[in-house]
Amino acid sequence: MVIGLATVTSTVVDSGLDPLGVSLALYALAVHRSDRSAWIGLGVSVLGGGLAVALSGVLHGDGTRSGVALLSPVFVLVTLVAVLVGVTVGGRRRYVAALVDRAERLAREQQQREQLAAAAERARMTREVHDIVAHGISVMVSLADGADAIADKDPRRSREAMTHIVEVGQRSLADMRRLLGATDEAGAAAAAELQPAPTLDGLPALVESYRAAGLPVVLESRGETRHSEGVQAATYRIVQEALTNALRHAVAPEEVRVELDLGTVVRLAVTDDGRGDDADGADRHPAVGRGSGRGLLGMRERARMVGGSVEAGPVPGGGWRVHVELEPGEGTR
Repeated sequence: MVIGLATVTSTVVDSGLDPLGVSLALYALAVHRSDRSAWIGLGVSVLGGGLAVALSGVLHGDGTRSGVALLSPVFVLVTLVAVLVGVTVGGRRRYVAALVDRAERLAREQQQREQLAAAAERARMTREVHDIVAHGISVMVSLADGADAIADKDPRRSREAMTHIVEVGQRSLADMRRLLGATDEAGAAAAAELQPAPTLDGLPALVESYRAAGLPVVLESRGETRHSEGVQAATYRIVQEALTNALRHAVAPEEVRVELDLGTVVRLAVTDDGRGDDADGADRHPAVGRGSGRGLLGMRERARMVGGSVEAGPVPGGGWRVHVELEPGEGTR
């Protein structure tokens, strides 16, 4: 519009506007604005030239030399070429700018994905370390207490408990080495071969380790083990965490029952009848907030990863119950 007005004005006042100036303006418009703006500018310039000739004829009695020049084929050709070159150069610049912007956006997205993956890996490592350390230390502390209590009355059983402490410690240490070795690429494959993910076949041995630590665990399992390794590992770790909590917090439970139903939907319940109170009435059970709650958060996260949920709370009359339902999709069964 500005170019067209300038064309008309220059012609009317007979300023002798050179078509080259109009061409340069149209070129700049095409390069720095848009193709549409350039073509509109060209049309306005041509129409402005025609209007300029008409006005010049009225004012001066005849079309001026500059007005004729503006309408000449040379003027139209020069401005058209200027617009075409400007459109080509501007389009190329905008294309390159779009590629650069897309590359920067992809780089940012890749960085975000890497950060999310790193955060997920840190969370996984935290859960694994918690499972290993909490289980191992809880069992070893209970065994050490028991060994100390019967050292004078039954030295043989005390020595057996101490031997079991060594075994639990060695297993926990091996698990920690496996976990730390898996943090680098060189150790990941070897670690996976040395220590595969836990499966449901290992539940009896896990339960037996808690029995040896003094926890009266009863395991009831129904159905066949046909689920994926991920579902089995999640179930194993949830049982481990629930039993660790019972060992640490439930006071003098008479029974800790682990009920596992391996149907299409995996249902798990771990229930203890410990009242959570000692003789002086001090609360000892996680139902009233003892502990950091990290274990329960870890159980819920493990269940969520395989399409499940965890509910935990006190049992009427005393005790604590963890109820889990895993509904794995087709890809995780």
